[in-house]
Amino acid sequence: MENTDEETFDVIIKEGWINKRSRFLKIWRRRWLVLTPHFLITFKRQQAYLDKPTEKIKIECCSTMKSAEEETKKVFTFRINFLDRVFFFSAQDANDKETWIESIRGAMMPKKTEERCFEGLYDDVLNLK
Repeated sequence: MENTDEETFDVIIKEGWINKRSRFLKIWRRRWLVLTPHFLITFKRQQAYLDKPTEKIKIECCSTMKSAEEETKKVFTFRINFLDRVFFFSAQDANDKETWIESIRGAMMPKKTEERCFEGLYDDVLNLK
């Protein structure tokens, strides 16, 4: 797990209490979840940014996210698939679940500049000889 540095918390998109299912024992544990533009981070205590996080996950490694109520048999749950792991979260209510999903999806959007979005657009057209 990476160290949490001060730069990580310069911009906080969303934070709040959520339940996270443990990896091996499958026990639901209450965690303070912090979403930044690049990371999803969990702590044992509220706003304990100087504490060692229980998880620190790069958003760019997220592949999919969807509801997980049928799979977990628990209301207001969703799952996030990463390259080599799946995380399960349970929100406080339906509105909380939706705002977490929307916020995480927003952070997952590629962070490209306008130049990068259009790079090479005309190169292909000009090389059609």
